[in-house]
Amino acid sequence: MLACGKQGAKVRARMRQARRLPEGLSLIELLVSIAIGVVLAFAAVNLFLQSKLAYLQDQELARLQENGRYALRYLSHELSMAGFLATELPGRRVGALESGSPCFDYLMNTATPVEHLDNVTVNGASAGTAPGLPPDCLVAGKHQAGSDLVLVRRTADTPSIVAGEQRGATDPDNIYLQIPMDTGLPGLQRGGGTAPGASLWEYLPQVLFLRRYSMAPSDRVPALCRKRPGRSSNRMAPTECLVEGVENMQIEFGIDETGDRRPDRFDPRPAPGAMGAAVAARIYLLLRSVHPVVGHLDNRFYQLGSTRVPAANDRHVRRVMQTTVLLRNVGVFRS
Repeated sequence: MLACGKQGAKVRARMRQARRLPEGLSLIELLVSIAIGVVLAFAAVNLFLQSKLAYLQDQELARLQENGRYALRYLSHELSMAGFLATELPGRRVGALESGSPCFDYLMNTATPVEHLDNVTVNGASAGTAPGLPPDCLVAGKHQAGSDLVLVRRTADTPSIVAGEQRGATDPDNIYLQIPMDTGLPGLQRGGGTAPGASLWEYLPQVLFLRRYSMAPSDRVPALCRKRPGRSSNRMAPTECLVEGVENMQIEFGIDETGDRRPDRFDPRPAPGAMGAAVAARIYLLLRSVHPVVGHLDNRFYQLGSTRVPAANDRHVRRVMQTTVLLRNVGVFRS
């Protein structure tokens, strides 16, 4: 009987153990595990967002630098070639056989290779003492205020025709400097027709400035633009924008005061008479990203030569780029 009782007790104990439910996590353990998971998820999302932000910044910065390099190369080449008139002396007034709108006629005056307006208004008017340009040289209400404007007169680097020999393509819609082979006077004319033995060099005057927008006023992307004589007419062509994201342009001219062909000082707004002694130019560009970058705040000031640009406090990335270029036609600028 005793053995049977012990055996029954064991059976009942096994049955109670079998009916016992498996134990789970306690409430504290569950909360701790959830908190760890949230922290890890937050860290992963934050890492992803930081990586994306860095990628967007790098992408905008790469585009900004590419635009800036192109703009500097273009401006440097134009200023270094200012006043080049093929075989004629730089700064010589060449007769124009063409006449048209006020700005067209103004650009045909080769006696002044380069003109500079410092810190123009939104209408393109000079903030200094320099005279203004004809209205059709400008884009009223669309200029980037506080930026410089420069006008360059020159011919192409290479001729289209030399002594009657074809060296390059000619276009009847382009304007050329025609240099006769005999003692005739050179002149500016439209088209490639030329006298026997004469030389033709394409004439390429232009007004370079910053516009408040690139394609349409709503894009609000400042751009380096130009105005040139129109093709097939003696009026000015529509504005052409070359580089997006150029927010400010400042040009300072190196003035030679001792006659050694070295700049003794750089002047941001030289008087017309002082331009005759200009031997170099410093170009400062403030480049801005085309698109804003989420999470970025630009609260920096920028120094462009003697000009200080205040902080924009927006989400665009900015960089200052600069270069110095020699004015190859030294001592030819006239007041």
